[in-house]
Amino acid sequence: MKNKETYTLITGGSGGLGKALAEECAGRGMNLILVALPDKDLTLTSEYIKNKYKVKVWIYGVDLVQRGALEKIHAFCEHNGLTVNMLINNAGARGHTLFEKSSIDYNELRIHLNVRALVLLTRLFIPSMKKLDSAYILNVGSIASFFSIPFKSVYSASKAFVLSFSKALRGELKHTSIKVSILCPNAFNTDIHSDLSIKTHGIKGKIVLLTPEKIAKTGIKKLLKGKKIIIPGAANKFLLWAGKILPETIKQRILYHEFKKELAVERERKE
Repeated sequence: MKNKETYTLITGGSGGLGKALAEECAGRGMNLILVALPDKDLTLTSEYIKNKYKVKVWIYGVDLVQRGALEKIHAFCEHNGLTVNMLINNAGARGHTLFEKSSIDYNELRIHLNVRALVLLTRLFIPSMKKLDSAYILNVGSIASFFSIPFKSVYSASKAFVLSFSKALRGELKHTSIKVSILCPNAFNTDIHSDLSIKTHGIKGKIVLLTPEKIAKTGIKKLLKGKKIIIPGAANKFLLWAGKILPETIKQRILYHEFKKELAVERERKE
């Protein structure tokens, strides 16, 4: 099937890295479908991008963890004749907590959003994407995909799942028109809480810090080139290399020390 008018669908596309990815794609002339929680940010982001980049932008406001939400997104695209040739699974939930003190809701959100929504939305769109001459799936993981991080146990495990899933799916689809990549950024500022978390790591946090715009630019560029695993920033590539050569006991000791700082800041913020 010849690619005619196509769209890039981005979950979590109203702010943060999702908005940066949307702008990067729009700057390349791609039409967009932005999916996010139904609030004013989604509408404002849509209008801003349409006015600045002169591309078509559709929006769909929904909570991805609600039952039936993913099927509704797919049905929305089908009903409106929107051909998705690029799916960017960006929506996700971060956070840090002591697991034994965490709530069921806290853990369910990260499992449903970081894992379930990503997997099932991908499953829904693959059949139609395979009919196109070229198509792309970008799953947003994290540098945490490669580490088992204390106080971020469910988050880091969910991102490890995304890494494994993306690599396996890429293998399954290697003889099709669909290219699958995973974007694994490290720290980036999206709000005051993420800024406080990054500052707890001192100079180490500053070294690995990148803007959402830089991450998005690298991510889309490498995705279009068919790169399997995308690690933005030289410092983060070094961090990944160091993680591979350090003995596990030393690595876990370092991770415990570093991320216990974030937990302390979070406790102070709530008090």
